[in-house]
Amino acid sequence: MEEKNVKKNLYQRCCSLLSVKWLAWASVGVFVLLMLPICYLSFVNRASGDDYGYGVYTRTAWISSHSLIEVIKASIQTIRSLYYSWQGTWFSIFVFSLQPEVFSRHAYVITTFLMLFLLLGSTFLLFQYIFRKKLHFDKWSVLIITLLYLMLTIEFVPGIKSALFWYNGTVHYMLPFAMCQFLGLWLIQYIDTRRKRYFAGITIFMILLGGSNYQAALFALIAVFYAGISIWFCEKTRKWYDRGIILVIPMLLEMAGLIISMKAPGNNVRAGGEFGFSVSKGLTTIAMSFVQGILDIIRYMKEKPIMWIGLLALFLILLEAFINQKQEYHIKYPIFIVIGLYCLYSAMQAPAIYADVEVSLGVYNTNYQVFLLMMLGILAVIAEKAAGKIKSSWHKKEQKKNRAKQDIDIKAWIHSRVVMPGLCILAVLLVLCKGNVKQTTSYICLSYITSGQAADFKEQMELQTDLLMEENVSDVVVPFINDDQGPLMHMPVTADPEAWANTVTRDFYGKKSVVAIPREEWIEKYGRENE
Repeated sequence: MEEKNVKKNLYQRCCSLLSVKWLAWASVGVFVLLMLPICYLSFVNRASGDDYGYGVYTRTAWISSHSLIEVIKASIQTIRSLYYSWQGTWFSIFVFSLQPEVFSRHAYVITTFLMLFLLLGSTFLLFQYIFRKKLHFDKWSVLIITLLYLMLTIEFVPGIKSALFWYNGTVHYMLPFAMCQFLGLWLIQYIDTRRKRYFAGITIFMILLGGSNYQAALFALIAVFYAGISIWFCEKTRKWYDRGIILVIPMLLEMAGLIISMKAPGNNVRAGGEFGFSVSKGLTTIAMSFVQGILDIIRYMKEKPIMWIGLLALFLILLEAFINQKQEYHIKYPIFIVIGLYCLYSAMQAPAIYADVEVSLGVYNTNYQVFLLMMLGILAVIAEKAAGKIKSSWHKKEQKKNRAKQDIDIKAWIHSRVVMPGLCILAVLLVLCKGNVKQTTSYICLSYITSGQAADFKEQMELQTDLLMEENVSDVVVPFINDDQGPLMHMPVTADPEAWANTVTRDFYGKKSVVAIPREEWIEKYGRENE
């Protein structure tokens, strides 16, 4: 019996040492380590293809004037040109035209850091308000939840290029998603305070999202609709005109921008046919979106086992955080929250299903990111209900004890008997599923770096840029560069001077022609290595 008590006391001391604060700092360390290869590759990353195509007018304006006003005018010219020839997403085109290499050959490095800043910033602020201010979690639990969520988002995102490295892909998908998270934050704050500044932020972002990708626009409309319904039904004491009706204004403004985007003649050119709306097809799309949402969840279960391990870890942290709440808070209408989240997630499937064309990986990135938001919300609802049951059972069992001692005991019990054993089991499962690690973003980036491809690509792109920027050469010949650059997006110059990649590169650098030849032939002909 004494030996058993010694072991029990030793286990309790270990659990007390591995506190929530310690786990939070461990999460920070793991997150930083995972970000290192991603940040390193940002210094290798370079523009190509679409980046050049959308930046032709703005680069010309910057080179000739170094005036931001002239650059903005050139951006508007780019929107006008592409609106009639290729696509109508006017806000995305505006940001496309400001790609970093418009201003400097070395500026593309900011792409990854900018997207990480937007993703991390919007997530931290949203989660801080929801979990810290609304649910009264301690700061260490909020930090763990946020970092674990971000790790799942970044490490298992389907399209690494469109999420982190390719400027056009990131600003068309990652930027709007971050804007949607800011929008969600402001909606909650507006519901709580009715402050005009939050309404102004909602309105501005809704207008801009009307000219962005269709998924983000749909996300915003649904989120504002949910907010309006919440105000209308949950705050009946307020006057009718202050019960969410005013949120119709940003909804209408976004829809106006969305209609302008959808009516662009260039959409028909890009789609290769009539780009219109059909009621019957719309209804079919809605039904298929719910089905596709389930199919995607099944696919995630098969392809991303580590991601599910991470979600289970999130549940354990949420459970302990609800047990340790500084002020008890009960989530209202849990069933409606779960249904609403699933409807929002399924809605992200609709644009691709309706268009019925091949879509970029950025679309799948948004699907996955909204899936994680949905799962976090559902896990929070389940954890809150489970914590309530545990507290109720505990207090009934210990009703004869001092109330303060009850609280201390239940916190220690949930940490040592539920959270720590659960995390240990998940750690074992993580080892068993280690093969899935090779699919993570950090592993892919690290493999690209350690293989020598990253350094080789950097050298070749430096040489290509040097050749393209030679002032006295109008017909530029560059050596071939392999288009398979791992996590980086690269659209190579080809042997055909009239190929699309060649023409946009030519126009961006103001040359008469640009063509690529085999590297050995280039070295032999021009007598120098790629220095």
